Amino acid sequence: MLLGLCAAFPGTVRACDKVPAGQSFEIRLLQPLASYSSKPKSSVRALLVESPECDGAPVFPIGTIVEGHVESVRRVGMGIRHETASLFVVFDRISPADGKPIELHSRIVEVDNARENVKKGVIQGVLGTETPQGRITSRLKYLPTLNPYSDWGLVAYRAAFPIFPEPEIYFPAGTDMRLELTVSMPLENFLPAESSVREFSQAEKDTLTLQVQTLPDRTSTPKGQAADAINLVFLGSHEQLQSSFATAGWKDSDPASKKAVMRQFHAFLALKSYSTEPMSQQLLEGRASDITRQKSLNSYAKRDHSRIWSIDESWNGEQAWAAAGTRDTSAVLSVRRRRLIHHVETNIDDERDKIVRDLTVAGCVDAVFIAPRPASPRYFQNATGDDLRTDGNVSVVKLKDCEKPHFEVASTEDDLQSRPRSKFARYFRMQVLSFRGDVLRGNIIYGTYDLTRMSIHAYRSNRARSAQAKEYARLQRELDAPTAAPIASIVSTVPAD
Repeated sequence: MLLGLCAAFPGTVRACDKVPAGQSFEIRLLQPLASYSSKPKSSVRALLVESPECDGAPVFPIGTIVEGHVESVRRVGMGIRHETASLFVVFDRISPADGKPIELHSRIVEVDNARENVKKGVIQGVLGTETPQGRITSRLKYLPTLNPYSDWGLVAYRAAFPIFPEPEIYFPAGTDMRLELTVSMPLENFLPAESSVREFSQAEKDTLTLQVQTLPDRTSTPKGQAADAINLVFLGSHEQLQSSFATAGWKDSDPASKKAVMRQFHAFLALKSYSTEPMSQQLLEGRASDITRQKSLNSYAKRDHSRIWSIDESWNGEQAWAAAGTRDTSAVLSVRRRRLIHHVETNIDDERDKIVRDLTVAGCVDAVFIAPRPASPRYFQNATGDDLRTDGNVSVVKLKDCEKPHFEVASTEDDLQSRPRSKFARYFRMQVLSFRGDVLRGNIIYGTYDLTRMSIHAYRSNRARSAQAKEYARLQRELDAPTAAPIASIVSTVPAD
């Protein structure tokens, strides 16, 4: 809709002469980055998968090259000088295909689904000993006696079962990063980027809007608890659906089994990814999902995932599939449920948009329509008690046979070494890091500080969640107060994008 307005009124386009500072956008690496082997001043290339916007219109097309360099890097090595790794990468230029390069002032604010945090643009590696096992064994060694290494049982256990994460940072080609403009970006002769996705006709939109109202709002657990929201519909064959997610880098999930549980627990302890980990079962009108798809990077705690169900009747002459997409943001061992559980991102609309964007970048989307669903709940809790919010809309995505993905512009650079090749060197490094962790943090003073810090954080988080839940409940009551509009009036108010 905004694209159409900008094209129709050139004066509006010319009035937009810069992208303001603080706006964020997403890029995808075309080459790997590694704290162990990347060098300062080495160049880095990525492509745009979500453009900055000027008055709501995308400035650059998907696939535009973004360039930068490694400003500084710190590796762990053998753990003698540094306990943690860091990477400071600066992206400072956008190179449109049909114009001169544009200077860019930005910083990285997030690496998608990464275990690493980002602080002031610097990617901070994980501390190898700050794992569930590392915390427990480090603290227990100080309980029996004043001499921390007199308990040979614990010393032998940790030496024999070294479950510690890889402390070096490594991001393969294909890693998504979110950037934020630190200085506004001036534009000259701005024209909105043309979309590679076509629009449905108005008649098709009206029909799809009516069909979306027939969908259930929520999925449920096998015990009957309301779970996720249905926020996507795909139109296309089973083969097109499978191919679209595969091309976009999404994987199937393993069936639940004892072996899978052990792999999950090991990934949880070692702070690493289990890229095909099982999903908990959810039902749509009593049926289990036909397809599950997920995408992760290097963290068990974080992943994008979607459950997909076939719809019996055809929509717009196409096979239709309903889906619920959410993003996991953390994982905890739940004592009450006696298993590992994930917590999800509050704003589930972000994940809905992420899925559409990923399939679009993969060249597999023909058309998209955001169908309104005014009667659906806007604020609710899922089956694990997470507070969720949504605008209630459903993205209807018409698939096509995947064309050449934008990210097939592969780098010719060789893969980077991500860690010491020798197993003995890695084992020695782990022992060095463990000893340093014991000296610095394996004592009653740090233990007291750590417990106090975690308690305060948990207290504040619980208070914030409680306040948020009350606010969401209040907002939902306000939404429920008016009588829901009939479906006929919904169609009449469908925005003509």
